[in-house]
Amino acid sequence: MRSKLLKIVMLCFAATAMSCSTTWYKDRADKEVYGIIDEKSPDVPGMPEDFTIEPDAINRLEGISIAGPPPDYLGEEGAAEEGALVISLKKALELSVWTSRDYQNAKEQLYLQALNLTLDRYQFAPIFSASGSANYARSTTDILKTTDGVRLAQVVPDWMRQTATLTGIGLSQQTTAANLLQTLQNNGVAISPQLIGGLQTGGQLASTPGDLINVYANLVESAFTQTGINQPREEIMDERSIDGQTFLGVNMLLKGGGQIAASLTSNFLRFLTGDARVTTSSLLTATITQPLMRGRGSRVAAEFLTQSERNTLYEVRNFTRFRKTFAVRIASDYYQVLQARDASDNAFRAFEGFLFTVERDRAQAAEGRITQSELGLSEQGLLDSETRWVNAVRSYSRALDEFKILLGLPTDAKVILDEAELELLREQGPIDFPVSPEDATLVALESRLDYYTVRDQRDDSIRGIYVAANNLKMDLDLVLTGAVDSKPGTDEFDTLDFDRAQWTAGFDVDLPLSRKPERNAYVTALIVNQRAERDLQLAQDTIKLDVRNAWRQLDQARKNYKTAQNQVSLSERRVENELLRSELGRATARNLVDARNDLTDAENAVTDALVSHTIARLQFWRDMGILYITPDGEWEDISDLDFLQMPDVEDSELDTPIED
Repeated sequence: MRSKLLKIVMLCFAATAMSCSTTWYKDRADKEVYGIIDEKSPDVPGMPEDFTIEPDAINRLEGISIAGPPPDYLGEEGAAEEGALVISLKKALELSVWTSRDYQNAKEQLYLQALNLTLDRYQFAPIFSASGSANYARSTTDILKTTDGVRLAQVVPDWMRQTATLTGIGLSQQTTAANLLQTLQNNGVAISPQLIGGLQTGGQLASTPGDLINVYANLVESAFTQTGINQPREEIMDERSIDGQTFLGVNMLLKGGGQIAASLTSNFLRFLTGDARVTTSSLLTATITQPLMRGRGSRVAAEFLTQSERNTLYEVRNFTRFRKTFAVRIASDYYQVLQARDASDNAFRAFEGFLFTVERDRAQAAEGRITQSELGLSEQGLLDSETRWVNAVRSYSRALDEFKILLGLPTDAKVILDEAELELLREQGPIDFPVSPEDATLVALESRLDYYTVRDQRDDSIRGIYVAANNLKMDLDLVLTGAVDSKPGTDEFDTLDFDRAQWTAGFDVDLPLSRKPERNAYVTALIVNQRAERDLQLAQDTIKLDVRNAWRQLDQARKNYKTAQNQVSLSERRVENELLRSELGRATARNLVDARNDLTDAENAVTDALVSHTIARLQFWRDMGILYITPDGEWEDISDLDFLQMPDVEDSELDTPIED
């Protein structure tokens, strides 16, 4: 006999087994996680759309220009750059979004936090469960089988006795037990003690006809017993059966603190051999539990979901700020690689200048125009400049390899950075950003996402106090239970007897006689709140410090750039003067060596100040919270008034109170 419910359960099992592959689970998780991130993104300015952790299927290195012949100032290291791909700053920022390991880790961290939220949301959704079992059983049983012949052999002796008694039929007087024994001996029948016992009545051989009939009955019964004719036959019976059980259940947590649980259990038993009976039964149960004091209300029961929602929003903010910090890091390292390359060029030009000076000094020394001591100083300067050049080239190569790792590229990848980016900075020069530290601090406190997180975490600690205080109350739960069994005498699973349904209502009470763990948790919540208040004050002071330091670095880099430019002009004039004096025979080797070294240092200082100013400007925007990063990883340039027109950061989700 089949049941509708059994069919449904079997279809569910089959569908689940066929469709729920690992890919299906992964796709479902991605859809839910990306939906959560899209839901939170509008509350976080600068969060990119179409967030994904999947690897990029596009070859981002296509269409990049190829480097020409390597410059002389790279020496032997230049051979490795021949035919290399030239990566611009824009391309480096784009690559970092898709190939950087650090960037991928940050994306995965956000994904995992949203994945945790899916589980917390799942706790307040109906949670269905289904299970089933089926067993095939085989057993053997020893039974005594009584045939018609056995039954006849059992009743014949009694029939003979009853016949003699009722009819009076008997043998003749001459037929006695002694005569019968003699006749049996004459016919060759062995006389056994059992036979003699059967012919006896009361210990004496039967002598009357009535006694002799009873003797014949005993004799027949004894013969049947000896031959086993009147004994049942022992046989082994093979019994086989099949039984099964199905279970369907659903549990659901309510945000008010209640819980609903319902289940339907069905049993089935059928004998395949022997007894052909079929037994079925079903039981439907449901329980509703609602806290009335401890654990009541969404502010308590749904606190873990509320916190998980907020943690996910915090992680979206963290990722958005990471994008700003990471873009600044990429730009900083990019320009520093170019700065190291420029230092190699400066060192090489200084080395060439010393070569020219040493060759001239050697000629003058041969003519006696300068002393050997002065020639030695020039040669020493040549060796020092060569060392500085070699070290500069090695530093550049190391910085380039480290930048490749930051981008997620192999260290042996043939790529170089575009020198035109440094030339563009030289053409633009330091870009002024005339904003006072006080105004910048006010903007930062209104725009910094990490400050919003610290402020909201202070609110989290306040809610923690409320939850901890609620846990100090007594447990008083209203419990409603209902059960419906299947109708007796039916073989249908889904035939439930609702007319005989049973239900109970009651209260579970647990007096707060021992609340030390809860007491400690409450005191801990108070301390956590005090720490959160201090952390909020610390965050304010730290943001002010960050902005002030960034402003100082920006102002210092601007002044250093002007100073370095003046030093370059001064050093160039010194070198020209010393060369002219040398031609006139009035220069000293020491002055010329110092002038060339100072010129190299000044040229490096100009590049360093220019790069430092550019990085300080980006850091200043970042610390103010106004650095906007595009989906491709680039930043948008900001004028000194753009940030004043930016929309305020609003967080409608966090500002919405949670009703009890």
